[in-house]
Amino acid sequence: MKALILTALLAAPATAQETNVTLHISFDAASATKLQETGEMVIISSYFWGDPATGNVLPVNEMGQLYLGGEQATVWPNEQTISIGHSLASAPVGNVEAPMVNVNVYSARITSEDNLLDCGIVDGPTDALSKTTQDITCKLIGD
Repeated sequence: MKALILTALLAAPATAQETNVTLHISFDAASATKLQETGEMVIISSYFWGDPATGNVLPVNEMGQLYLGGEQATVWPNEQTISIGHSLASAPVGNVEAPMVNVNVYSARITSEDNLLDCGIVDGPTDALSKTTQDITCKLIGD
């Protein structure tokens, strides 16, 4: 009987977690001018993961976390709003306690071999981050 109850609990669907996050990317005047004058683009890189939920049988990484996927977009250095997390629609999000995301923004290194940008990051549970637009502001490194 106890095994039957435990099996039922493990088979129950996880609480719905929102995985789409809206990002507002902006650039200060100096970084926008430099990137546009040189034709440099910007990469928005998102890494999704989570701590394994009870009953998870999928492999975890060396830190004990389950990799859920990644998304990357190369965009022009203009102020813009984008949405991430769409790839998680087919990811095993039920196997993690809560889907998490880490977003980094950096120059694409098309015209310069070095990253030129110092940008904020977004890091945390997708469900909480989905409630409001997340602002990422970029400036030139050293400014």
